[in-house]
Amino acid sequence: MSNERPIAIQFSDLRGFSSFTAQHGDQKAFQIANQFVDLVGASVSQYGGRLLKTYGDGVMTSFDDPCQAVECAATMQETLCEEYCGQDQDEDPMISAGIGLSWGTAIRTDDDLFGHSVNLAKRLADEAKGGQIVTSSTVVGETGELKKLCYRDMGERELKGVGEQHLYEVVWRPEVARIETPGDQMDIILTDDQKVVVEFGKAAKEQIREVIAKLEDEAESGDEHGLARILKRAITKRIAKSLPNWVEWTQKRAGMGIEHAIHDVEAAIEDGRLFLLLGPKKKRLTFNPHDIDLAMAKAFIERLDRMKAMSPQEDRS
Repeated sequence: MSNERPIAIQFSDLRGFSSFTAQHGDQKAFQIANQFVDLVGASVSQYGGRLLKTYGDGVMTSFDDPCQAVECAATMQETLCEEYCGQDQDEDPMISAGIGLSWGTAIRTDDDLFGHSVNLAKRLADEAKGGQIVTSSTVVGETGELKKLCYRDMGERELKGVGEQHLYEVVWRPEVARIETPGDQMDIILTDDQKVVVEFGKAAKEQIREVIAKLEDEAESGDEHGLARILKRAITKRIAKSLPNWVEWTQKRAGMGIEHAIHDVEAAIEDGRLFLLLGPKKKRLTFNPHDIDLAMAKAFIERLDRMKAMSPQEDRS
């Protein structure tokens, strides 16, 4: 039955779950999925919401109070990151979640919701990187300013099935500096609690595949013949293989969120390129000038170095 009273609708999707299942097996993955549902259920109950249904590696919930919905989402992300978003190890896939939140009317049944606001919330969750909360403009308009939380304007986005929407991110942990890559594939965030957080876009894998496919198609197209065609094919395929090394790394972690302590991160700009060393294994990532905003990167490095100097690393020997 339709109900014209607005409601906050939230979708929470686990990320990295397929990799985790492949690495650890169905039984361990089933245990993680149940823990995730229990975590969501406890948080939703604490903030006066309702757990409506689970779907594979995700959960759908609703709230009568939009402020409670936003605060619940922030609590969920904080708890998830404490539990699962530790150091990135290639041999041990991490787990994180993307959360989407909308506000509007919906058709309600005993245990489900239907309508535009529901579809929008799901698309917002799809848009969210691991560790991120993405909301509609209606949520921002309804809640206004919240204690300890703020919104970051993400601009207009075209979302599949729901059209163009103005999106906002709930900034649930204070940020000191940020680096963004083109196409919203990756965010590198320096936080006030001395962490470097890397958030990966869920759509990054498909975007990268499209770029490579276009390059390979280009190699086969055109009117060239003989040696000219062979040379064009070789050059274009070499370009496809020489994409920045962070591209492959992002593709493997699409949709996830990973944290590193500041003393496990090194950053520098050399010859106009940004170099990052992440984690105890010092995974090296190289960003060309067209990959990032160098001014943003310089500000990030300055703040990172300052935070390290103010908080000397403990002697671990």
